[in-house]
Amino acid sequence: MARIVTPFSGRSLVEWTDVLQRATAPDERYRALLAVKSLGSVDETIVWSRHSLGDDDSAVRALAAKMLGESKRLDATSTTSWDDIANELTARLSDSDIDVRFEAARAMGRVRGGDASARDVLLSLLAEEEIQPLMLASVVTALAERTDVDLAGLASRYGMLLAHEQAEVRESVSAAVAAWGVPAAGVVEPLVIALDDEEPLVRENAALALGRAGVASDEVVAALRAAATDEDEVVATVAKNALTELGLSG
Repeated sequence: MARIVTPFSGRSLVEWTDVLQRATAPDERYRALLAVKSLGSVDETIVWSRHSLGDDDSAVRALAAKMLGESKRLDATSTTSWDDIANELTARLSDSDIDVRFEAARAMGRVRGGDASARDVLLSLLAEEEIQPLMLASVVTALAERTDVDLAGLASRYGMLLAHEQAEVRESVSAAVAAWGVPAAGVVEPLVIALDDEEPLVRENAALALGRAGVASDEVVAALRAAATDEDEVVATVAKNALTELGLSG
């Protein structure tokens, strides 16, 4: 079998972990941690991610938290102490850096589901006025992974975000609302507007959400019937299905 070559294959795993411990330049430690993920086992990734949670550089800490969250979904040995890891991530929920707080909160959702402190951090980030669009979209996605979020409490904010200038945000929000079911009734008006979004995925999610919301008002029905003739075949099909869900025909 041919040896798999990666951007990190020029050094061994031992050499990379040495860089992780000794390098003074943050970007070198960041690259070394990525190398550990690429070359090492899940257990080795967990060990060195925990080591890097206390790094002086915020980008390295954020990456470490992200990798721990991802590792929870993979096969680690039974000796992995996720309770200890959860405690270490909790300490990072109050980190001075917004990226670290976000990654720690998202990881906590996977490591210790239902942790209220992690949920509250995500909700606080959602309210940040200066948050970058890509992170905002990621926060929405992270909240969608949780089952302990008050959807009615999100309705007003998500309604505004459905009109966000960045497509990534609109796509994430519309996808989240489409999974709400009946609670999406609290976002009906913005969803109707979203049926005219320039992005097909947003229009598709909006139609899906309206069908599941169960609100068959004249405005909703008219908007879905118009969407049933959308130039995008998937959007048109989803809109027709939404009308069926509401007990109507296209």
